Amino acid sequence: MFNIRPPRLVNSFVYDISPGAASVDVRELLEVRLIHLEAMLVMTWGVGGETFRKQSAAVQDGFIGSCHAIVEECRELANLTGLLVDDRR
Repeated sequence: MFNIRPPRLVNSFVYDISPGAASVDVRELLEVRLIHLEAMLVMTWGVGGETFRKQSAAVQDGFIGSCHAIVEECRELANLTGLLVDDRR
């Protein structure tokens, strides 16, 4: 039900919602992306965090940048479902 257009700007995702999509579909995608983000962040503390901190600055920056991109994607999805009233940047 979703068409993801290629980003025009780096780290910018735009969702094009199909006419038959319901808000529950958007919420489901939002939940999936939050699960992905949580799984990534688990690798930054505890035993996983030790491995993360041993990575180069470039790898750490890329990883955190990817987490930030997912946060922005989730914000956009939340806006689509009406969960957020405005852009909180």
